[in-house]
Amino acid sequence: MSCVEPTGDPVHRPEGFDLAESWREIADEVDRRRTPLEIQAICVPHGIGLLRMGLGDRLEVGGSTADGRIEVVIRGYNEHTLAGELAGLIEWLEVTGPPGVRDHLASIGNALVERYG
Repeated sequence: MSCVEPTGDPVHRPEGFDLAESWREIADEVDRRRTPLEIQAICVPHGIGLLRMGLGDRLEVGGSTADGRIEVVIRGYNEHTLAGELAGLIEWLEVTGPPGVRDHLASIGNALVERYG
């Protein structure tokens, strides 16, 4: 359907219905389906702002670790794509899992060393 025509029928909203909250829930679900992979990482405190700018809602910030870094969860489309996206952030970020993302990061690092090392 590509058009809408008014019917004149009354609209009945369920009691307690919050359109803004419902819209947020739907948008969050769509985002999660677009980015189903979650990786775990730890970030230096001064890198969190950079991650927030680059990753937006795909970043969840957790608590501090014993060494002062901050636990984060980052969502992405798949391991290969996410590793490529995060490779430039390695100065601030240590990916702790899943292993497949770490393997892709190692491959990227090896390729960079071969080409530019």
